Amino acid sequence: MAKIKYRFDPYTLTYKKIRVSSKKKFVNVLSFFFVTIVTALILHVVVTSYYDTPQVKELKAEQKKIAWKFDVLQNQLEEVNSHLELVERRDDRLYRPIFELEPIPDNIREAGTGGTNEFKDLENLPHSEKLIKTANKISNLRKRIYIQSKSFDSVAVLARNKEEMNSCIPAVQPIAIKDFGRISDYFGRRRDPFTGEPRMHRGMDFTGPVGTDIYATGDGKVIKAEFSRFGYGKEVVIDHGFGYKTIYAHLRKIEVEEGDEVSRGDVIGTLGNTGRSTGPHLHYEIRRNHRAVNPMHYYFNDISAEEYDEMIEVASKSRNPMD
Repeated sequence: MAKIKYRFDPYTLTYKKIRVSSKKKFVNVLSFFFVTIVTALILHVVVTSYYDTPQVKELKAEQKKIAWKFDVLQNQLEEVNSHLELVERRDDRLYRPIFELEPIPDNIREAGTGGTNEFKDLENLPHSEKLIKTANKISNLRKRIYIQSKSFDSVAVLARNKEEMNSCIPAVQPIAIKDFGRISDYFGRRRDPFTGEPRMHRGMDFTGPVGTDIYATGDGKVIKAEFSRFGYGKEVVIDHGFGYKTIYAHLRKIEVEEGDEVSRGDVIGTLGNTGRSTGPHLHYEIRRNHRAVNPMHYYFNDISAEEYDEMIEVASKSRNPMD
């Protein structure tokens, strides 16, 4: 039963009932609920600011667990990266040199790293910094592993063809040791015997009697056997595969034809004095991937270590003829 309230009337000296209108009652009830709700919200904010709810505690624990898992993953990725770096070093310094392949440049191995942000869609996610860092490492490793696998594919092909490669690579002198007089010029810069100007000599010159047999220094296919208009006179060029070609110039006589298959030791011509030459000799070149290389490093099947050292010493003494 609702309480009845009275008020004292000083004029009549009597108590009169206080009558509250329905509107007033509604306003009072509404005010009560409003104050209650505001108070409850304030209490909730205060409590949640200083005390975690079970749900919040669970979420925070889950976030710590995720952050810990990211740290573990980062350490595992660092370990994988270290192992991959070791494989890459072995590939560049051991496996590829065995088959005379150039090391893979760093800019190729690191292809695709850096540059534009591939992971922009991760920026607004929880732990975005760790997510992006991890995704970057995984992407980098994936690309490097792919490049390394392609390198191993190349090495594997050459390994399977090692026996064929050994017979094809130029590995002997083009003229028998008993037949040639001396090496008259070595690979490197020299004065041109015709102009006196400094010029690169891209091969080695062997002197000897005119008509001395000239031999193929490795298995291959004759791709040129004719008189050259560029000073080499009668010239034979053999493609040995695996990036190698050999050139035999100033011949007196050519004993092979274009398209012939030759083996190491086959006679391909005789020593002469044709073309731009100052005397009877054989000009011999080795090209590796279209670049001239020093033939001196390819006589390992023909001469002893002592003979090779002697050749190196003579070459070093005659290498600076422009002084």
